[in-house]
Amino acid sequence: MSRCDFCAFSCSLESGETGTCGVRTNVDGTITTDVWGYVVSEAIDPVEKKPLYHFLPGSRTFSFALFGCNFRCTFCQNASIAFPEFRGTRAGILVPPGEMVDRWVRSETPSIAFTYGEPAVWQDYLMEVATGVRARGGKTIMVSNGFYSETATERLAGVIDAFNIDLKGDSAFYRSQCKGARGPVVAAIRALAPRCHVEVTSMVIEGLHTEDEIVAIGADLQEAGVQVWHISRFFPAFQMSHRPATSERWLGTILDSMRERFSIPFIYAGNSRQSEYHQTRCPRCATVCIERGTAAFAVDRTRDGACPGCGERLYGTFA
Repeated sequence: MSRCDFCAFSCSLESGETGTCGVRTNVDGTITTDVWGYVVSEAIDPVEKKPLYHFLPGSRTFSFALFGCNFRCTFCQNASIAFPEFRGTRAGILVPPGEMVDRWVRSETPSIAFTYGEPAVWQDYLMEVATGVRARGGKTIMVSNGFYSETATERLAGVIDAFNIDLKGDSAFYRSQCKGARGPVVAAIRALAPRCHVEVTSMVIEGLHTEDEIVAIGADLQEAGVQVWHISRFFPAFQMSHRPATSERWLGTILDSMRERFSIPFIYAGNSRQSEYHQTRCPRCATVCIERGTAAFAVDRTRDGACPGCGERLYGTFA
């Protein structure tokens, strides 16, 4: 029996067994990633789509995914590249790590993003690509559910420049809607926030999440020292395709409440048409420092990360 240390499930696998993620298998005593190098999705995105609002704002990032996820979220936006029953329909194209680094170079973007699915379940491939990109002067981004083992948290902190981590709800929500657990995600955020660029996303489902539940998320993020929190609208998907989208009105009420309650300096609305909720304002003088429309683009008006009005230094990594 061998134990996988990629995520907090820490699956112990007999020879021939596959872990919860559906892509980590014990082959003659060695746990291997079945989908290693097989790219199922690739694009060049605005970095704001990750979403990252304080990491190279206004830039684009070379984004890709391999297959697999260790959660089973009922509202998954990318089920076709996440869950085992879809694996036969998304075989992917084999791209060795060196070639993936070359693809990033040709994209002429300043960063590469491991995204769309759950990169933690193919972090062996991620590590090779991230190391190669950094060696050539690039930045690395990981968009993730944050459900890491302690070993994986340390491993990833060494090669990832910016994380966007989902904190989805309370413990009951994780059990019923994600088939996962909340504790390891909070632990990862606490460990990474002092060391890396970290932004957190919470997709809120009207009628399922309560305001008290969202307050509890905010309290954990404030305690962890998180500076950027995206509270995002739900849209129907996967097993929740029948459920109405979160309304702009309810999202706005929640956002205003969280901004009043917490000292987290930058709280944004995700998937919202209300442009005011996307603007980065100086915490000291309220000058608009990064201007955004409702589409995923940004105009960075800072002076090397400082407010153009009063000179206050903003949290983030700027061009």
